[in-house]
Amino acid sequence: MELAEIKRLIEEGEIEFIKLGTPDIEGVFRGKRVAAQFFLDSLEEGFAQSDVIFGWDIAENVLPNLDISNWERGFTDFVMKPDLSTFALVPWEQRVASCICDMWTEHGDPILVAPRYVLQKVIERGREMGFEAMAAAELEVRYFRETQISLREKDFSTNLVPLNPGTNCYVISHATTDEPLIGHIARMMRDYGIEIEGYTREHGPGMYEMNMRYTDILSAADRTMLFKNGVKELSHQLGYVATFMAKWNDKEDGSSGHTHLSLWDRNRERNVFWDTDAEGHMSETMRHFVAGVLAKMPELQVLYAPVINSYKRYIEGSWAPLNTSWGMDNRTCAVRVINSGKRAIRIENRVPGCDANFYLVLAAMLASGLYGIEHKLELPGRLEGNAYSRAALQKAMQEGAIQPLARNLTEATDRFEQSEMAREYLGSYFVDHFVATRRWEVQEFERAVTDWERRRYFELI
Repeated sequence: MELAEIKRLIEEGEIEFIKLGTPDIEGVFRGKRVAAQFFLDSLEEGFAQSDVIFGWDIAENVLPNLDISNWERGFTDFVMKPDLSTFALVPWEQRVASCICDMWTEHGDPILVAPRYVLQKVIERGREMGFEAMAAAELEVRYFRETQISLREKDFSTNLVPLNPGTNCYVISHATTDEPLIGHIARMMRDYGIEIEGYTREHGPGMYEMNMRYTDILSAADRTMLFKNGVKELSHQLGYVATFMAKWNDKEDGSSGHTHLSLWDRNRERNVFWDTDAEGHMSETMRHFVAGVLAKMPELQVLYAPVINSYKRYIEGSWAPLNTSWGMDNRTCAVRVINSGKRAIRIENRVPGCDANFYLVLAAMLASGLYGIEHKLELPGRLEGNAYSRAALQKAMQEGAIQPLARNLTEATDRFEQSEMAREYLGSYFVDHFVATRRWEVQEFERAVTDWERRRYFELI
């Protein structure tokens, strides 16, 4: 939205408050609400925001020994500078707008660990190579007939009441019964500027998938964060709760965050993945790009699967990939190539769960793909058939074509820390910071006693 239009809406009383924020390390939209006139008065200088948003974990426990945010520095202010291209009216609140901000120091330097900056840095590298990336995410969400109070009364147990019982995947009649919530969310997102191409009942109680329309890669990340935030707000308004956990219950399938990406020329007129005469219509550029995504997937997996729970989704035969296989329209592989047309040709990364920070997911995908192009990596042979087949995988691994993915957060973090490619493309300062936050996450889990342990050991051991 142009500044003149924003001023007009404020002067006419159409906007009273603006939600200003930025993604934290986990991808949560954090910030503050400011009065409309204060927003206009402070646009040039920006808005103060404590650096603690990059210094605590998802439960808001302050991490020790971080360089950028700590007790010794006194949790100083960063400066939030609104990106007016993201300014939008919030249709489910009266006279409220939202705007995503970039983060700066008081001396005018970018915050190197800010996820939006990390993605922007990779985007600029792609532009220097002559490319623009387009992307979209499709998220699987679980909805429950609970409230923030009832969740705590039930101690977040597995006896939560889902929006609807049974799996009923793709069943239209069951989806229709949920339209008062799901349809409302889809319409509100459309009015918010987040175009939903479609949505469907998925394979689990209260589970839905919504597919956002593709757009430039930074906008795709912005819209994914706003979508996740908006789903939670809208659910609360109607007396429900939604979760983006990758695996909320060990007896049900996980929730994915399949991510689509294509590469275009700088004018966004031509999808450079397409070659009419090539096998599978995959251009040489696309083959190098996919090779890079696959080769660096084990090193960057922690950005696709960032928390302890993420790895509970990677179970054989559960629709989540366990290795770096690729195939043509093959949903058992980590990378699914979709080559249905010269504008629609793209890759689908099936590794991320819906719990990921999609600024970092898209940064990882784009960076590894550009790495493949820059180093002219050769694409290994595609996997035919079932990527869970032990015989097929054993043969491919012996040939070096497929690498196993990590099965826990510690292993994935170790690989990320040692990745020279990640340090070059994403920045060493970010890598070290993210590694420290993941080590803390593991430590917090290791000292926790779970319900599983009590059920298994309490009585008989």
